Amino acid sequence: MPTDVRTHPDTPDLEQLQNLVLEPIPQSEIRRRRSDGEVLVEDVVNDREDLDVRAPMTPEPGEPSEGDVGTALYRLVQLFGTPTFPEYMAGEDISDRHETTYKYLFRVQLEDDVEDLPDEWLMTIRDWQLEVGVGICEWRDDGGEFTADSGVALTSMALAQNVTNEPVACDFKEIWY
Repeated sequence: MPTDVRTHPDTPDLEQLQNLVLEPIPQSEIRRRRSDGEVLVEDVVNDREDLDVRAPMTPEPGEPSEGDVGTALYRLVQLFGTPTFPEYMAGEDISDRHETTYKYLFRVQLEDDVEDLPDEWLMTIRDWQLEVGVGICEWRDDGGEFTADSGVALTSMALAQNVTNEPVACDFKEIWY
C-alpha cells in the first residue's frame, strides 16, 4: 500500500520545504526547446515502486480526503495560471490523453543550501490516475530513460503535496478553497 509522502521517513520537513522556490516554466520556453530538438524526459514519482509514495489531499495523513485532482487543478490555476504544456491547453485534441489531463512544468530552486539536494531541478505536477502526480525532469537531446535521485523525488512529491493540499483564497464570496 502506498505511503503518504508526509509520513515517509526520508521526506523533508515543512521547514526545509520553505527553502524551495517553485517557478512555472513558460510555454514559450517549452516550445523553443522542443523546436530546438530537445526532449523532456521524466521520472514519474508515482510510478516508482522503490518509493511507493502518494500525495493525498487530506488535512493530515490517514484522514479522509477533502479534495481531488480537480481541487488541485483549481489551486494550481489560482497560483500559477493555466497549465504550461501546449498539449494540455483548452481546445487541443485530447484523444491521446489516458491518465493525464493537465500538466505543469516547474523549475525548483533552493534559496539556501540543503544537504543532498541540487541548487535547481525541473518537476511536473499533474493528475495521475485521479491523484496528484509528480515527475522529475531533464531536457535532453536524445530522450532516453531517466531515474531521479530519491531525495529529489521525495522532496518534489512533498512540495507538490503541500502546494496542492493547502487552500487558496477565492475572490468569489471571499472563501478559501
